[in-house]
Amino acid sequence: MQNINQAETYLFDLDDTLYCPSLGILKQVESRMHHFIANALSLPLPEATVLSNHYYKQYGGTVKGLVKHHDISRDDFIHYCHDVDMTALKVQPNIIKQINQLSGRKIIYTNSPKYYAKKILHELALIDSFDAIFSLEDANYELKPHKASYQQLCETHAINSRKTVFFDDQLRNLKPAKALGMTTVWVSGSEQVVTDLDYKADYETNNLDQFFNLLQTS
Repeated sequence: MQNINQAETYLFDLDDTLYCPSLGILKQVESRMHHFIANALSLPLPEATVLSNHYYKQYGGTVKGLVKHHDISRDDFIHYCHDVDMTALKVQPNIIKQINQLSGRKIIYTNSPKYYAKKILHELALIDSFDAIFSLEDANYELKPHKASYQQLCETHAINSRKTVFFDDQLRNLKPAKALGMTTVWVSGSEQVVTDLDYKADYETNNLDQFFNLLQTS
C-alpha cells in the first residue's frame, strides 16, 4: 500500500462512501427524484423511476437528462431531491482521526450539490478534515463518470493523477480515474449502477475503518 501512503492527493466520494449505504440517505434522494419526475411530467411513479434510472446511467446524473430533454428547472429539482433527513448519520471518531492523518490534500469529489455535501460533512464532523469540495456545480454539471468531470477536477485543483488516490463506492466512477493514472479504492457494499463492468479496482474494502488500520501497519 506504499502508493497510498505516499499520495499527494486523496479524493473521496461522498454518499455511500463516507458513511454506510444501509443508512439510506441516498435512497431518500433517489425516492424524491422519482416523485419529482412523476409530478413534473405527469407520469406514474414506476415510469418516472425507469426514466430517472435511464438518465442516471446515460449522463451520470438524472438532472442532466431532465434539463436536456424536458426543460426542468435544474435548481428546483436539485433542492427538492436533496431535502432529506440526515439524523441517521453518526460521527465516527476513528474515521475522522484516520482521514486527518493522511499526509496529502483531501478533497471531496461528488456529483451532489455543494450545500448538500457540506451538510453531510457537518453531520459526520468531517467538514474540517477536507481541503476542498468539488461538487456538480464545480464540474459545470458534467458528472462522474464522464471524462469532462475528471478533467475539470484535475485542472481546478492542479492534481497530479499519478500521485492521487480515489475512494468511491461505484466502480464505474473508478474506471476513468484509473485510466488517468490514479490509484483506485472501491468502497464496496452499495448497489452498482453498472453491474457488468469489466474493471477491477486496485483495492477493495467494505469498511474504511479497517482499511485505514491496514494502511497504517503497511
